[in-house]
Amino acid sequence: MSRFGLRIARLFGQRLPSFRSLDEAKKQLFEERDCRIAKLKALTPTVYFIPDETPESLKGMEEWYFKLHESDGFRQLGVTRQDFERYMATYFCHVAVANCSDAEWHVSEYAFQPGKYEIGVRRGALTLNRSSFEDHYAKPGNLTRKAIFREYQRYFGR
Repeated sequence: MSRFGLRIARLFGQRLPSFRSLDEAKKQLFEERDCRIAKLKALTPTVYFIPDETPESLKGMEEWYFKLHESDGFRQLGVTRQDFERYMATYFCHVAVANCSDAEWHVSEYAFQPGKYEIGVRRGALTLNRSSFEDHYAKPGNLTRKAIFREYQRYFGR
């Protein structure tokens, strides 16, 4: 890894939560996971998005996200865009675990910052730590606004 890449990795690691042990990290991060999924489902209007845990539901979630972004809808829902992006990432992982029998939730210590932990999904040799779809509205090359579904297909599609 280049010096620049290592610097970026360490800066990212600084933003991750700290815990004294893996067990403590698992307990807290799994509680946050459950809370985020529940909050997303509670906010859902079912007009654009039905959280039925199917890969297709990711398309509706992303469509809803863009509608909220374009209309200042996050404020009207009483959440920040950043929190909503975290809810989306958690739901993305939830869909992976619900639909791939060999996918499971995984908590691990971040390699570049001891004591910092992240949550994600593991499937075979792949570990995808997805804590947020940060600034998703600005993702380049997402003209069809289906990047989340395409990412799912890339890593978890059959």
